[in-house]
Amino acid sequence: MTEHEIPNCNMTEPPLPPEGMRPKSRAQLRSWIVKTVLMLALIAFSIVLMFSIGNYVAGDEHQRVGFIQFLKLLDYRYFALLLAVLLLYLAVESAKYAYLLKVSTGKFRWRVSIKTMFLGKYYDGITPLSMGGQAFQIVYLHKKDVPGGVASAIPLIRYIVSSLVVTAISIVLLILTPQHVPGSIASKTMLVLAAVSLALNGSIPLIILLFTIFPKKMMRLVVGAVGLLAKMHIVKRKYHATKKCVNGLLEYSGAMKLFAKKFLQCLPLVLLCVIETLLNYAIPFFVVLAVGHDVKPTFELLMQILCLSTLTRYTALLIPTPGNTGAMEATGSLIFATVSGIQPMLGWVVLVWRFFTYYIYIVSGIGINIFEVIRDAVRQKRRNREERLAAGNAAATGAPEKKDE
Repeated sequence: MTEHEIPNCNMTEPPLPPEGMRPKSRAQLRSWIVKTVLMLALIAFSIVLMFSIGNYVAGDEHQRVGFIQFLKLLDYRYFALLLAVLLLYLAVESAKYAYLLKVSTGKFRWRVSIKTMFLGKYYDGITPLSMGGQAFQIVYLHKKDVPGGVASAIPLIRYIVSSLVVTAISIVLLILTPQHVPGSIASKTMLVLAAVSLALNGSIPLIILLFTIFPKKMMRLVVGAVGLLAKMHIVKRKYHATKKCVNGLLEYSGAMKLFAKKFLQCLPLVLLCVIETLLNYAIPFFVVLAVGHDVKPTFELLMQILCLSTLTRYTALLIPTPGNTGAMEATGSLIFATVSGIQPMLGWVVLVWRFFTYYIYIVSGIGINIFEVIRDAVRQKRRNREERLAAGNAAATGAPEKKDE
């Protein structure tokens, strides 16, 4: 392979998306409105889908539960515990960024960490394969005066470590699944699909690791793979696609090298990732206790829910919708139907679970966008009024108008 076949991959200044969450121009505003409406429509369709599956699974032998009856049957003690678990999950997720900021800059900066976490959750939720959050987190950290290399490394290190931890824990839970989940045909099919999905998604950190250890060989492999896809007419712009792939791998491998150099300092990050993953997988357990009628908390039920959460996550990842919307609701409804005692409340169980693990971030992101658009409009209007008053006063007194330095 000649040297000119590999594109220039200088990553000192990685390409960044538009700054901030809010749209800047009218064209961006229209695009954001269209995407938001489509996203909300997809969520609405997913909710209808999950209740349809729930009603089908429950059949005629169980009475359907309406909203008023759902509120009456809700166990508010376990619901309060569910909220506490959710807050703990958000705190642990934010603590990852706070710890990395502490290690790299000497300050925890909790407010910045919380906003970085929500930015990642929102943009992961509106992009296919849930991989759009890191770029916007890098932009935000740059804006908050975090040094350039640190701002780029923090989201990437967090992603790599989280991916490795989630993959390891998920492998263990999938191995335990046959012991804790009823061996129905649907469960066995989902287990095979989840195993395939886990292998595909687990290969991402493995590829990054190999690219870090063998950069030249992996770069040639990437160039060859993109070239093959170009010959198959799957990739149209060969040079552009090759440069994008290599740039991304170089960026992640740089973060991997930084992680290797500070491995001992990153051990607390590994512990935080373990806690965050287990809390995320356990949220449906507390949902079942709060929503499911007369469901008793047992260790066996906890293990069953952890295994079912793993099945649902990786089965849905095979369908690359934004935030896996639709896929998570459908697979979750089918898989959680195997939990005894929740069939009449199945639709509500899946809805509450998805709200606290996905919808809440989309609603928060939309709310922040609307707030920032209104705030910017008010500030601009106030600024224009002040400029007109200053110009009027200057004209009345005959004094020259002061210019901003």
